[in-house]
Amino acid sequence: MFPLEHINLTIDFIYKHILEHLTNDRKIRRVSHELMNLNSNEKKVLYVYEILKEYDLIPLVIKEDKCPQKSDHYRNLGNTLYQRKHLSMAWQHYNLALMYAPLPHTPCDCYVLALANRSAVLAAWKKYEECLSDIETVFQHSYPDSIRDKLLKRKKICEDALKEQPTSNSEDEDKLIDDIFSLKVPKHEKYIDASSKLTVKYTPELGRHVLANEDIEVGEVLVQEDPFVQVLLKSQYTISCAKCFSRTYNLKPCPYCVVTMYCNEDCRTKAWDQYHRYECPIVACLYKANFTKLELLALRTTILAKTGHTSTNALLKTLSEADSCPNMEDLGCQEVEGKKIYSSKYYSSIHTLATNVSKRDISDIFQKCVSAAVLMHILAVTNFIRTEDDEERKKLKSFVADNMLRHLMTGPTNMHGISTNVENDEGSFEEEYGIASGAYAFLSLINHSCAPNVVRYTKLGTSCITLIAIRPIKKGSQLFDNYGCFELVRDEEQMTSRLIVELEASEIGLRIVHATEYDDVEQKAHHAVNSRQTRQAILLSQYKFSCICEACVDDWPKYYQLPSAPNLPGEVIQMINKHLGAEVIKCLQKADKKRALKEFKPLCKLATALEPFVPCKEAADCQEMLKQCLQILAGVLPFDFTKAIDFDIPPAVLPTQNCRFYTGEGALDLSR
Repeated sequence: MFPLEHINLTIDFIYKHILEHLTNDRKIRRVSHELMNLNSNEKKVLYVYEILKEYDLIPLVIKEDKCPQKSDHYRNLGNTLYQRKHLSMAWQHYNLALMYAPLPHTPCDCYVLALANRSAVLAAWKKYEECLSDIETVFQHSYPDSIRDKLLKRKKICEDALKEQPTSNSEDEDKLIDDIFSLKVPKHEKYIDASSKLTVKYTPELGRHVLANEDIEVGEVLVQEDPFVQVLLKSQYTISCAKCFSRTYNLKPCPYCVVTMYCNEDCRTKAWDQYHRYECPIVACLYKANFTKLELLALRTTILAKTGHTSTNALLKTLSEADSCPNMEDLGCQEVEGKKIYSSKYYSSIHTLATNVSKRDISDIFQKCVSAAVLMHILAVTNFIRTEDDEERKKLKSFVADNMLRHLMTGPTNMHGISTNVENDEGSFEEEYGIASGAYAFLSLINHSCAPNVVRYTKLGTSCITLIAIRPIKKGSQLFDNYGCFELVRDEEQMTSRLIVELEASEIGLRIVHATEYDDVEQKAHHAVNSRQTRQAILLSQYKFSCICEACVDDWPKYYQLPSAPNLPGEVIQMINKHLGAEVIKCLQKADKKRALKEFKPLCKLATALEPFVPCKEAADCQEMLKQCLQILAGVLPFDFTKAIDFDIPPAVLPTQNCRFYTGEGALDLSR
């Protein structure tokens, strides 16, 4: 059914070649017309799936197994990097060796050798407790006698070093930081991830939007939200826990696949129960096929929607209730103990996020249908829709097709990136570094402004987003976030289609939209960074609206053209000289945590004092330094930990042994 060369089909290859086939056969117009006349997501995806089958563009799914040779290959690369003092890259290669290593109860020594070598990196980093943990794990299993003396010596060095380490006051600092990132008022009864100072309203012009029902001060925490679903960027696979994003040094591999690592058994078990039992056999295929983060989010959202319910009927009941909600302000709410609750804890809140389908052109919808059809096929291979009840199977097939396309459309306008700042080669922590993306139901209700009054932060090693006010917000005023742009447009035809040319404001903006999916950070539609023309292009292309915020209406200048504030009071000038001076800037650029703690409250006070003079350079500087303080306190990364490694599955220098074809009867369920 599937030729062997289909092992290496990428989603980009599939999309490019389906367009070529349809163009050569002069079917573009007919397919476009028929696709747009279909009245449901399900019908659209299944229609495109049949076209992919017609042109033999269905990928062959493989299961990449553990392999001693591949584990040894990565461990030897790690040894070379360790000898050259490239410790971060050596550590990541030892993690790859662990991912490929058969479990330690097998006769193979790959697992314990990779752990033993990783402990050497941890010792060199002076991560003594972590080093001891790896050594103890080695000693719990069978291991070669040749490494015993070396490990015992390393263990003794770590134990002695721990005895001599000075007492740290980090616990006191952590308490102060936790206080800054904590809600100080009760949570909202309905919107349980948000402060009681907020409320949600709906109007046809603004849609659902978030308002302050009390005055809000600069620095106030307004939302603390865990995502319904989150996915790591591929650059983080060898660095972070795939479930909670913890950056522990003692990552442990999934026992069955070669791509996933966890910080502990609890995360592994939760991931397995929630989604990884389906992703595990196909994760190598997903990696090789080069799906984007938005596509992987749509896949995992679909899986979680099903596993989060006790039965197919319970899932369908949730979908029916969500789709039939008559009141827009209750849209997406789940009834819990007699109360309506809106939260990322419940799928209904994610299911009802806006798709903007009526504003999408045919090229965009076709691209997303291709991705949805391929993902649907790959998921079906895992027996995701397999059931003995034919009627239930048809319902699950319909759900998967609908849901995959739904969340490929909700993703670009509702998903949020998770990032931090990283050290550059000059030792300053100014560059943004992407880590993951997630779906946050309440945060998705906040509208955009090119001059926002709130900002999002995620504590490094977690996926919980904290929303903090960076400008004073009056009672009755709307909260405004700043949207980033990270959707990939694969189709060159879409870039120059008549509809796009008529709508988009700037070719520069189009190039930004086209280029950023494979970048780790988002392009910002912020007045200080981009011109109004470019911002409008970004927002219209991805978010499907024309911005009418104060910065766009009044055409605020970019940062370097901002004027200085006139007639500032003497007290404010003194605050500026004290808290926006070169010495403070230098400390914050070097990620000085003590200085960030010291400056946070004064900068909040200064931002409030400068609000009447916005837009001005002083207010922009204050906001940026306030945001830098928050980023330092949330956690930043040293330079070494941005050197993510590229790796092939399987390694390019080794044969494709230990790969099993995984396209079985599960995919046949789509044809019934």
